Amino acid sequence: MAQQAILDALRGLKTENPGLGVKRLVVKLREQQPGMEVGTKEVREALSALEAECEATAAAAPPTAHGEEEDEKRCWICLEGEANGPLVQMCACRGTAKWSHKACVDDWRRKSDKEDAAYRCGQCKDRYRDALSLELLSARLQAKRTNDEDTILTLDTLASELQAQGKYDEAEPLYREALEVSRETQGERHPETLTLINSLGSLLQDKGDLAAAEPLYREALEVSYDTLGWSHPDTLLVISNLSMLLRAKGDLAAAEPLCRAVLFVRREFLGNRHPDTLSSINILGALLHTKGKYDEAEPLLREAVEMSRETLGSRHPDTLQNINNLGVLLKIKGDLCVLLEAQGKYDEAEALHREAVEVSRETLGNRHPDTLTFIRNLGEVLEARRATPGQSAS
Repeated sequence: MAQQAILDALRGLKTENPGLGVKRLVVKLREQQPGMEVGTKEVREALSALEAECEATAAAAPPTAHGEEEDEKRCWICLEGEANGPLVQMCACRGTAKWSHKACVDDWRRKSDKEDAAYRCGQCKDRYRDALSLELLSARLQAKRTNDEDTILTLDTLASELQAQGKYDEAEPLYREALEVSRETQGERHPETLTLINSLGSLLQDKGDLAAAEPLYREALEVSYDTLGWSHPDTLLVISNLSMLLRAKGDLAAAEPLCRAVLFVRREFLGNRHPDTLSSINILGALLHTKGKYDEAEPLLREAVEMSRETLGSRHPDTLQNINNLGVLLKIKGDLCVLLEAQGKYDEAEALHREAVEVSRETLGNRHPDTLTFIRNLGEVLEARRATPGQSAS
């Protein structure tokens, strides 16, 4: 069934059964149409649309004591509850797609014909960051090698997944292979070649090899500027990455105008809520923090956290990074405010760091580089509290 037909059928059932929650309506629809697959993109989008309509109706109507509880946990694939196993949040989705049985999602990922189902959610685009992602992508790469098919995209995707999981040494040879093949078959100025140059630079930067990353960024930027223009999203991504590298090198004066230029263009063309804009807000806020411009940095970092929570959800890796950066800033401001008896910011900083650590442990694992960074930052806040008169670590 097409999404609109599913949505219309659900609306009809809602009219007949106003007390039923959204997922119960899908259960009822499946009883009427046993052949319907509830895990398809069309069903999920119809569910999201109906849920939004129900939320708008509920917000406009006075509260009542009737109606079924809407927050009952059910797997978005099988629509069953915890009687069939524990329900977990596999990605950053909210609403009707928030909960699932891991076995249901794993089975769906193995059988789906969608390219990205192996490693990320098709709705929120959050990566699963698990062993199955690597298993499925590795099997796909092996099949393409065996069948002598183009491997560039699969090499890039697998390398990107390894990078997301903190497995940098395993990712590097895959990026280099993909880049070599792309240079030979598509040319130095092809957009895919430029993307791979930037990706390899990003990986080397993550590994701490700034000297090797910088010439790659500058090569990608020069060609992107000539072929795509300075305001193209791919060019802006390279500029943004270069600005972060310059910040890491300590060249803050060169990094700041690049950060401001990227943020200006992204606000103008993408809007304030777009993930790329939020990334730029966070990057500029972090840079200003490093420069000691705390009063300029704080509103930007707060904006990044607030908007990320609203648009991406509290579990998304970008949100966690934004939370961490704000927590670090508040810790620094707490240090500066000691003599002014304005030490309350330690409480907020600690709470933010604890949130980042807790969710990162759950979603990325205890040994992921981001998790370790969040733990280290929390430790610094707790140590600062112990060293500050009148403050005690909780």
